Amino acid sequence: MNILLKNITLVEPGSALDGKSVDVLIRNGVYEQIGTALKADGVVEEMDCTGLHMSGGWFDMRSAFGEPGAEQKETIRSGQNAAAAGGFTGVLLMPSTLPPLQSASDISFVKGRAAQHSVDVYPCGVMTDGGEGKDVSGMYDMRLAGAAAFTDGKRWVRDSGLMLRLMQYADGIGAKLISYLDDSGLTAKRSVNESTNTVVLGMKGMPPVAEKIALQRDLNLIAYAGIPLHVSGISTADSVLEIAKAKAAGLPVTAEVYAYHLLLDDSELGGFDSLVKTMPPLRSVSDVEALRKGVLDGTVDVICSDHNPHEVEVKAVEFDFAAFGMIGLESCFSVLNTAFGGQLPLQRLVDVLVTNPRRILGIPVPVIREGETANFTVFNRSESRTFSDAHVVSKSSNSPLLGRDLQGYPVLCGNNGYLYRSPQ
Repeated sequence: MNILLKNITLVEPGSALDGKSVDVLIRNGVYEQIGTALKADGVVEEMDCTGLHMSGGWFDMRSAFGEPGAEQKETIRSGQNAAAAGGFTGVLLMPSTLPPLQSASDISFVKGRAAQHSVDVYPCGVMTDGGEGKDVSGMYDMRLAGAAAFTDGKRWVRDSGLMLRLMQYADGIGAKLISYLDDSGLTAKRSVNESTNTVVLGMKGMPPVAEKIALQRDLNLIAYAGIPLHVSGISTADSVLEIAKAKAAGLPVTAEVYAYHLLLDDSELGGFDSLVKTMPPLRSVSDVEALRKGVLDGTVDVICSDHNPHEVEVKAVEFDFAAFGMIGLESCFSVLNTAFGGQLPLQRLVDVLVTNPRRILGIPVPVIREGETANFTVFNRSESRTFSDAHVVSKSSNSPLLGRDLQGYPVLCGNNGYLYRSPQ
């Protein structure tokens, strides 16, 4: 990684250079010099970055690949390439493989396969045996092998006693738990949000209260045990309100929103396009507005891609039988930026994509400073482009956003001595 970035605007909150247009010289993967009118002999490339911004490398807290067991969806390497194309230098990998990541050897396998790339992969293990919500998994051994967190993916642990034991055990070994909010007794065999839009379409809806019930139970356990918990995929106005109240009361809860829930609502379902079948489902316009406000006021800590690749055979089928999910790594920033009309304050952008994900997981936050290892993302937040197949490097292409105009896009990212240029 030897490059001179000229005339680039730094987004580095707390630094005297924040918001300044500077030159950044990176040699052998280290920030060698930051200043103005820099020159460097022997630099492989000089890049004019006028109009572009540079922050610490982005981190995605929810990516699902397929390997091992479902490599037709995504391999670890193709997932890393998709992440880099989206401007990410780190991802938290969900344990949704076949079988799920549930042992020390599983964690070691992922870490070994992910080596030598610009994207750091932090694997999650399941928190219950097999991800089935019945018994505590071998979290301690997985933690020793390098598991960054534990989650049952998109399964909520319904047994409150078991969930309390999981929280206490994870806290004892210094591990982070991630809870997905869905009382499946209210949502099983249903495909979309329960709303006026979906009732008119004759589609069976998932009532938003299923998320609220799960969240309230988890918040009660946090209050009782005093143990931090990260909740994933909040999608309703009620959830934003409940989390805001919990934080005001001092509860150690953090929350994430999937980028597509900030842009798309359930009016997208009019064409019965299975590409917009997601979990949680696309919600109402009022929910979308509440989520955006939650991002702006800090109620929402993290924005993530919810990258969920699928082969065409499980998506290009009748809506009720299609798999849930869309790819999101390559489009995450563009979707987030478009949702806010390119006006999301840069401080909040860094909070939700750079700082908060790593702080929640206990991972060092990269800084742009002379002498530090270079871990960064360069992006354009003002120009629009049509998101197309040319921008997708995932093995899968299940995205309803293809063909849409989105504002802003990643340009370049670097980490571990590697540079990755996003498809333009």
